[in-house]
Amino acid sequence: MNVTTDTDKGQGFRELDQTAPAPPTPADRAATIQTALARQIERTRRSQSPHPHVYASAYRTCVRRMVLDMTVPDQLPPLPADVLARFRRGDDRERDLLVDLARAGRDAEPPFEVVGQQERFELKDRKGRTAIVGKVDARIAFDGVRAPLEVKAWSPFLVDRIERFADLFDMRWTLSGAFQLLAYLWGAGEPFGFVLLDQSGLPKLLPVELDAHLDRMEDFLTRAETALDHQRAGTLPDYLVGDAAECQRCPFYGSVCNPPLVREGATILSDPELEAMLERREALIPAGREYNDLDKTIKARLRGIEHGIVGAFAIEGTWGKQSRLELPPEVEPFFNQVKQRFTITDPKGRFTLNIARVG
Repeated sequence: MNVTTDTDKGQGFRELDQTAPAPPTPADRAATIQTALARQIERTRRSQSPHPHVYASAYRTCVRRMVLDMTVPDQLPPLPADVLARFRRGDDRERDLLVDLARAGRDAEPPFEVVGQQERFELKDRKGRTAIVGKVDARIAFDGVRAPLEVKAWSPFLVDRIERFADLFDMRWTLSGAFQLLAYLWGAGEPFGFVLLDQSGLPKLLPVELDAHLDRMEDFLTRAETALDHQRAGTLPDYLVGDAAECQRCPFYGSVCNPPLVREGATILSDPELEAMLERREALIPAGREYNDLDKTIKARLRGIEHGIVGAFAIEGTWGKQSRLELPPEVEPFFNQVKQRFTITDPKGRFTLNIARVG
């Protein structure tokens, strides 16, 4: 007869405990929840389909891309869940801003109203075709005027660099938003409107006058008309010339559109550390520009102050010698002759780098 002792039972329990799966850790739970959030965002993904008009928010530097936006948007690579989440957050924030603006209007002096949210808009081209379509976020009604309003929840790095409406044309990320409002003003025959920008603290409201940007709107309408001509004919415009970086940023590049980018053989560098440094450099560009602007402004205001205190900052300025060459008029021609005679031009004496994200 086999007898199981207490010692044997204890050993058996210990062996059973060792083979049982370990309970989930907090990190495991966090990963599971993160995956569930990504799947939830994925469910909001909408498939794009061809459409016969140019969207007001789809101004492009490349007319060929405008045609592809209309004809084969379903062939664009799917956006990552993280990007979809940022878009959703932007939409939510824009709705919140409109609610806040409507409440503020009731107590303003003089009062104003937020009306006409998401009104459909159509703009015809010179051939009488509906060329540009979109929706106006809202209108601000006051003194018998219903001025179009476009609300944007862009990255704070972008908004910090925007002081007036014209600044939107200086950045490729905000360019289409600028043309979007101009199209609304043009189609509605409104002389002015507003852009409301989300930012930390109070939002930033920018006035927009159509007359100051008529040439830009003419350009948009011409591009839309050309894009419609090709869309109707089933053709594509020529490739964009002279801007390889713009082509490489395009989501159609490498799949639907393959421009013959002519370059000398590129050196492919497999250097993770260098790549990480470039990514960090890209992230610091807005902060670097802000620093340079502030540094120039501060030093201009403090020029000539040798000792000063500003809050917690001590100011120490020193004067130094500066030499310059001043030639009398009768000597200057001979000097220029000598300079030209002994100046040597080295075709590779200066090396300039242009770094741009192409993925």
